[in-house]
Amino acid sequence: IILGGLCAAAGLAVATLIPVWQAALLGYALVGAGCSNIVPVCYSAIGRQKTMPESVAIPAITTVGYAGILIGPAAIGFVAHVSSLEVAFMIVAVMLLGVAIGGSQLRT
Repeated sequence: IILGGLCAAAGLAVATLIPVWQAALLGYALVGAGCSNIVPVCYSAIGRQKTMPESVAIPAITTVGYAGILIGPAAIGFVAHVSSLEVAFMIVAVMLLGVAIGGSQLRT
């Protein structure tokens, strides 16, 4: 998760800050490569935790994921409307750095 979050954050920063299409292509490839492992590893960690029963923990995490799918685009659009799309994407990049930092807590 740490490497995935860092890779995705770097990719989004590259795609946002470098104004050529080749950089955007490389940046979004890095975002895809970085994000592709985060959800499966999170579900695996949820299955290993002992704080909540699996029958409660997995639906809770799934609900949070679906909430992100619903709220994320609206929030990005709102920030882009108020400021700019670059600012909105850089906020997402910073949040992906937060995922990388939070990933250090999942090590067992």
